[in-house]
Amino acid sequence: MDLSQPRFLTAAELEPADVLFCAFSEKGLVHRIISHGSSGDYVHVAIYTGAGKVTEAVQQGVVEETLENFVTRYPYIAVCRCPGTKINGVPDLSNKVIGFCKQHAEIMTPYSTWGAFKAPLLELRELRNPRYWTKPPSSIPVKKRAGRTFFCSEFVIEAFIYGGYIDQGHMNSSRYSPSALAEECVFNLVGYLGSSDLATHIFTHDYYLTGGISRE
Repeated sequence: MDLSQPRFLTAAELEPADVLFCAFSEKGLVHRIISHGSSGDYVHVAIYTGAGKVTEAVQQGVVEETLENFVTRYPYIAVCRCPGTKINGVPDLSNKVIGFCKQHAEIMTPYSTWGAFKAPLLELRELRNPRYWTKPPSSIPVKKRAGRTFFCSEFVIEAFIYGGYIDQGHMNSSRYSPSALAEECVFNLVGYLGSSDLATHIFTHDYYLTGGISRE
């Protein structure tokens, strides 16, 4: 474990294509439903696209939001970075991910309400189905949909498939809630956005610092 964490970041320390995992807030009914259904504390995930902007899949569709407004909606946010964005990583990954975000935000690609509802159920089915433990990930079928829609974590996964970091067919994007995506360790923790008053809570409870087992 990185003993320097929780480290609180400024907006200037974020990099384009950073992934933002948003913590559960008891104030919101939808947050409580997502947290309970996925057995995790992350209820939303989005992509930082630079210049103080975030792209996310929400009820209105894929939209661009200011980072300033975005962070006010959650108690804290875990900021993660894809290893493939490093200099010796996947060529042009960040630009491809950002291009994907801009493209879908421009046309406001519709939100997948049904997909968001099903994701925790599909996670549970995979855990209970032994065939997913005995076959390599590349064998998991990925169904294509004619009319493209996204829920939040599905959008993030598809952005990094488009960028070339996640192999097509390696992850079925429709099967991951925000918490399940965090548990895949596709992205590495950089630090947190939020009030430093929450440092003890984050150290005690946050998945990236506890592995999902609270210190209490």
